[in-house]
Amino acid sequence: MIRDIIKEIKKNWRIHLIIGTFFIFALLSISRFYNLQIAQREKFSAKASSQFNDSQSEWQRLRGKIYFQDYANNQLTPVAINKDFWFVFVVPEEILDDEKGGVSKKLSQIFDLEEEEIMRKVSKTGDLFEMIAEKVDDEKIREVKSLSIKGVYADKEIKRFYPYGELAAQTIGFVRDDIQNFSGQYGVERYYDDKLSVSEGGFLGIATLKNAIFGRRSYDLISTIDFNIQFKAEKLLKDSVLEQDATGGSVIVLDPKTGKLLAMANYPSFDPNNYSQYSLDNFTNPSVEATYEPGSTFKLLTVAAGLESNKITPTTTYQDRGEVRIDGRTIRNWDLKSHGVQSVSDVLAKSLNTGVVFIENLMGHDIFYHFMKNFRVDQKTGIDLPGEVYGNISNLKGFQDIYFATASFGQGVSVTPLGLLSSLSSIANGGVEMKPFVIDKMRDISTGEELSLSYQEGERLMSEDTSRMLRVMLVNAVEENMVAKIEGYNVAGKTGTAQVPDDTGNYSEMDTIHSFFGFAPAENPRFSILVKIDRPKRDRFAGQTAIPIFKELAEYILRYYQIPRE
Repeated sequence: MIRDIIKEIKKNWRIHLIIGTFFIFALLSISRFYNLQIAQREKFSAKASSQFNDSQSEWQRLRGKIYFQDYANNQLTPVAINKDFWFVFVVPEEILDDEKGGVSKKLSQIFDLEEEEIMRKVSKTGDLFEMIAEKVDDEKIREVKSLSIKGVYADKEIKRFYPYGELAAQTIGFVRDDIQNFSGQYGVERYYDDKLSVSEGGFLGIATLKNAIFGRRSYDLISTIDFNIQFKAEKLLKDSVLEQDATGGSVIVLDPKTGKLLAMANYPSFDPNNYSQYSLDNFTNPSVEATYEPGSTFKLLTVAAGLESNKITPTTTYQDRGEVRIDGRTIRNWDLKSHGVQSVSDVLAKSLNTGVVFIENLMGHDIFYHFMKNFRVDQKTGIDLPGEVYGNISNLKGFQDIYFATASFGQGVSVTPLGLLSSLSSIANGGVEMKPFVIDKMRDISTGEELSLSYQEGERLMSEDTSRMLRVMLVNAVEENMVAKIEGYNVAGKTGTAQVPDDTGNYSEMDTIHSFFGFAPAENPRFSILVKIDRPKRDRFAGQTAIPIFKELAEYILRYYQIPRE
């Protein structure tokens, strides 16, 4: 029998050799796997972590910077850079058992940390690395070094740094630098992550650093945002929200002729240098990632539709009785008054709800719906920021009279702040809407070569005649109400005060959103602004909340651009 087996092996020796070799290789692999993953797991995990941090540092060093512009002085201001930071760590294996308590106490005193937590870290057996504190200032580093304790170390690592803290945080975003993920999150950091970084994201060690560097380019990004306008907008917004005890707000400034985003301020915000201390809600950019019912600023689009359809002119009149009944419901003017015979120009100047209901009824639902779609209020603008959402005019699909009536003055429909500003800015640009954008240029880090991301051809939303008539009516509205008037300049603008629906669809009498849209100079606009204040508690109308922000910011920009008086 043994002879038969030997004979069989000699006959098929090649097959048996392959099987034997495979079996031996499998045994060696299992042995190696056990040795690495189980017997020496902690040792090699620490080593891998160290190598990972090295890769991370190299990635951070190569990540491009983000700049804001200073258009008046032709300068660039860095708002996202890479910076060396001290960190303190311990190697538990090197700390003697009888010294662990003393080490924990001293470190807890320096860093104001729980002594028990530090004791837990220094007591780990077979551990080569435990982080104690990151982004440590020089004074504390000197304290740590003065201890001269074996097993306690200080070193430097490169991290993303935002020199101006909360400034434009939701527009810029931040970079995660934890061990699982160090990619761009939110804002420009996320949208342009593949341009800012040479890495595809995730663990850089998958490819060699050499391949990563030479296989791809990374860029500095030069934003359209003007540092000074952004700073001014944020200060005005924050002061107003706090004064009004509001829940938040936004201020957006656009160049209506190019689509360049000059400022995008939101409050509350967050500090990207310490993002882990904030709720996820703070990271969302409400200017593009949230919708609201715009209220009376939407009346501009209703009047634009009436003019475009040739159903009205600025002098068309109607009899204002102060209210109108539709589908068994009563719609009233904001001031609860009747004003008699009023023109379309009066409708905008006095913000009459009955007037835009009249205009919508004169057009008919199909024409009104057609123009609302044409004005793109339910579409994304396509701005180069992540998370942009659609507006919503789905109420109008059922062609119910009450929904069209309320939509004519901006209730029952929703828009993003940027989406509304972009559409309304076409009035300032001869009827053409320019696609908003936030990055103006990309600069190759290795060569210095610049690539301009020039603005795209705009879309015509209304005729030049319609935009001209609206500009005249909006200047008249500002002149008549005086609140937003700026001496020496023609300013165009419109207020909005919208009730806020609750979860049941009912509207609150107390919760409102105040807004103001305007641009200047009216005949040759250099900027358009949308101000939005959410649920202010102190004042009832936008004239006391949104307009003061618009006026002071517009005055600042007119001086900043050195625009001569008209």
